[in-house]
Amino acid sequence: MVLPSDAVGTLRRNIPVDAAKTVAIFGTLLIHTSASGGFAGEVGGFGWTSALFWNSLIRCAVPLFLLCSGALLLPPEKPVTIRSVWRKYIPRIVIALFFWAAAYSGWSLLLAKHRAGILEAAAVRQALVDLLLFRHKSHLYYLHMTLLVYAALPLTRLFVEKADRRLMAYALGVWFVLGSVLPTARQFPPLSLIGGIPAQYAINLTWGAVGYGVLGYALRQEAGRYRPRTFALLYLAGFLLTFGATWVLSVKKGDLALTFLQGTAPGVCLQAIGIYGFCVSAFSHKDRWPVVETISKASFCVYLVHLFFLDFLTSRGLSAGVYPSVWAVPALTAVLFCAGFLVWLVLRKIPVVNRYLI
Repeated sequence: MVLPSDAVGTLRRNIPVDAAKTVAIFGTLLIHTSASGGFAGEVGGFGWTSALFWNSLIRCAVPLFLLCSGALLLPPEKPVTIRSVWRKYIPRIVIALFFWAAAYSGWSLLLAKHRAGILEAAAVRQALVDLLLFRHKSHLYYLHMTLLVYAALPLTRLFVEKADRRLMAYALGVWFVLGSVLPTARQFPPLSLIGGIPAQYAINLTWGAVGYGVLGYALRQEAGRYRPRTFALLYLAGFLLTFGATWVLSVKKGDLALTFLQGTAPGVCLQAIGIYGFCVSAFSHKDRWPVVETISKASFCVYLVHLFFLDFLTSRGLSAGVYPSVWAVPALTAVLFCAGFLVWLVLRKIPVVNRYLI
């Protein structure tokens, strides 16, 4: 498995990380199943609002994965060097990325051939060009970001080793303002009217991923000082902001508004802090939790393959756009997880595949 959070093996599982990754993979599935037709109805109607509820419930899925990565890879005692980053971790990500991108591309070509009865050479050439130019299946963007997070590891590890609590808080404060608050606020007046260099102060989502890793390390160190309910309230505030602001803006716009659904939006960030902080505060004392350990190990494989099954089900008329989102989204999420988990049970038995692809 090549997720950063599992790249460095330990004799003892990190239960808070396993718990957070378990939440994150179900969040990923909820986001994609609700987006697959769930927003086709009347904006603001019951079906549409149900889809938005499920879509917003764990909107922080990818940020959660990034927090877990930082929590495990950034502690100074971990044996991670520039050499190991470029000779071990990054090559594994690249191999997995292009393998699964090619698999999805090949699947699309096969479906096109099935529909048309012929596979055109132009389509194959275009698929190869898209593969080489990183025009991959949408959810593989996480691996694209991971390459940058890995490349920055020697720098972020040095920073967290040398920074005291005050400097860490300052750095994360700057990251939150420039990487979360500012990009969101710039969508509205008066900041939307500002041009020139100040318009470039914002940190984009990809570089923001590096900050999420540092935040994960900081929460690993500090979250135990607070009660779990503190983080539960942070999560609730983040969910209400994400869901409420998106509903209001969407109704006003007449279409789904994405501003508060972005991975670095303030509400999404609060959700991620709340869930991961809760896991650290509530579960750090646990030595074993077999269920979440197993789901955590399978999470990367489930993440990689679930769109095969979602696309197949959608093509057969099984989606939140056909059935009521209020129950179809969680039902499809359960189906996708079970399918992906079964794939993991098979692929983990294959040594090379288990090491490089899942």
